[in-house]
Amino acid sequence: MVLGSSRPMFLVAALGLAALVSAKSQFGEACSQSNAHLDAGSFQLLTDCDPTLYCADNSTCAYKGCRKDTYPFGYNDYLYDQLPPLCPEGQFCPDEADQCKPQVAIGEGCQKDRDDECQRPPNYKDLAGYLNTNGTACLNFTCYLADVTLGQTCVNDNTPYTAYNDEGAAYAFIVSRDNCANGLYCDGTELKCMKSKLVGAVCSGNKECLSYNCDNSKCGKAADAVVHPPSWQYVLIGLGILILIGGVMTGLWLMHRRSRKENQIKLEQYYNEQIAYRQSIMSMSHAKNSLLSLPPNTSPDFARQSLYRDNDAGWSSATDGGLVPPNMRRDSTSGWSDSDKPTSNMAQADSEVLLMPDQRYADAPESSRRFR
Repeated sequence: MVLGSSRPMFLVAALGLAALVSAKSQFGEACSQSNAHLDAGSFQLLTDCDPTLYCADNSTCAYKGCRKDTYPFGYNDYLYDQLPPLCPEGQFCPDEADQCKPQVAIGEGCQKDRDDECQRPPNYKDLAGYLNTNGTACLNFTCYLADVTLGQTCVNDNTPYTAYNDEGAAYAFIVSRDNCANGLYCDGTELKCMKSKLVGAVCSGNKECLSYNCDNSKCGKAADAVVHPPSWQYVLIGLGILILIGGVMTGLWLMHRRSRKENQIKLEQYYNEQIAYRQSIMSMSHAKNSLLSLPPNTSPDFARQSLYRDNDAGWSSATDGGLVPPNMRRDSTSGWSDSDKPTSNMAQADSEVLLMPDQRYADAPESSRRFR
């Protein structure tokens, strides 16, 4: 039990000690300039102080007096107006960020990869490129001009940075810089400036390519190169858009047509029912008037026949004149049903009140035709 309980206590104590060691000193607290060093993976300057402070000459942490980046590291909770000032032209902010200092001359010392610490030459516009700053390069902690021509002796500076792949494993990413002029690179074996290679040429490093991108031992396109898709891709995309629009419009048109057909059948049934009800009322009114006008002792059969024709014959479907007997049913050609049967089967359904086919209403001159 004693051993089991002491192990967790040991882990807690170890974690607390590690947190204490990794803790950074705050403003006014003690620090040591001898502890300042470059990180092995990123080559960033690390000190005993918080990222917003630097270790002053009196071995205490003080607020930084300048910054080299527009948005420096460690100032997440600060407003832009609260950041240290940027240095004016002709000066630079060192890694310690204590104060702005004048740029150094060519051949003098500089901090790691700090090309901006070197004085720019009068013809800096002709020498400036994406691998240097104003035509100067800080190589091996010394300022150089990036003006060495083809075949001349050059200086190499290889820096291995720590990178990580998709699985999280670390690997070395080497950045090689030199003082060759634009369009040239410093060969690592001969230390002579060679002409940079075009896209597709065989290469062994990024610096050998004009695009600064050596992919699978061949110079590839630059990272910021504009991608131009082939013409057939534009055609396929255009056809896809047209087909999509046409499909949507066709689907909406089919849905609208089906809805109109259903509504038309409903309205037709409603009108047929209303006309049938009116026909029934008129038939009853006519029957009442006919019965009252018959002579006395008239037989019921003769009275019933007289309601629907003007002669003495019985009623038949061939009769053109007279009233149509009410509540006579016929097969509907466009009956409506609320069931789940398909619309194509609606022609087989019957409405609740339907009229005789091919007959004329007594109160309307037109024939009762179904909508198609």
